[in-house]
Amino acid sequence: MAPAFSLEGKVAIVTGGASGIGLATAKAFLEAGALGVTLVDLKEDSLSSAAASLSVESSRILTVAADVSDEQAAASYVRQTVDKWGRLDVSVQCAGISPVTGPVVEMDVAAFDTVIRVNLRGVFLGLQQSLKAMLASPRQGQGCSVVLISSQLGLDAIDHGDRTGFAGSAAYCASKFGVRGLMASAAQEVGPKGIRVNAVAPGPIETPMLEGFRDSDHVKKGNIPRAGYADEIANAVLFLASDAGSYCSGTTLKVDGGWSKWC
Repeated sequence: MAPAFSLEGKVAIVTGGASGIGLATAKAFLEAGALGVTLVDLKEDSLSSAAASLSVESSRILTVAADVSDEQAAASYVRQTVDKWGRLDVSVQCAGISPVTGPVVEMDVAAFDTVIRVNLRGVFLGLQQSLKAMLASPRQGQGCSVVLISSQLGLDAIDHGDRTGFAGSAAYCASKFGVRGLMASAAQEVGPKGIRVNAVAPGPIETPMLEGFRDSDHVKKGNIPRAGYADEIANAVLFLASDAGSYCSGTTLKVDGGWSKWC
């Protein structure tokens, strides 16, 4: 029997795969024996650098430059994956942005729309197209897994003590709450067909998006012991994607260094 954390023979898509959590997840999947991984990101040069950093046979990697918020692009990266390997077993919707948008009363509507378009619409499209491909396979989705990347800032009061959201980041928080809503609904819809849908809620992670967070007041004041690392999130995603997480669906796995309880 293969190890529980094995992805032997399986094919995965990882959006936001050129850096940060996405790239770390692709690396973890390949090390776990994945037959192939499609890296999706906005820029071809970033994807080329990411693929070169993964020390595996080029035949196990497909790179697709795409705007995840575009419906045709989402359909295309899923189709290209199935065309190359004949299957899709795992989809990780990780692409996201976190611009500083300011107080709600001052927020530019275009900035709000941009965050929602990438972080929520993009995740919806990737989820939708991935599920269509999984359900259309001869296995009709059996054994497939989807993992959506939410955030510690997308947790509700039950998970997060008395504080929810984050002042100045209403658009980002709204998008990440929305991701959890997508996950919960989709899990109910496709669970009976054997497809598991879960979310991971990272805390602050040392990625290009949060460069320098280790020097922030939250860390200096000891609210959390440290910022996390991308591979720590990737390990959580691998758990949910693999058979080790076979009884997990419709759940959000917090990987936040205690932030949601201490801050």
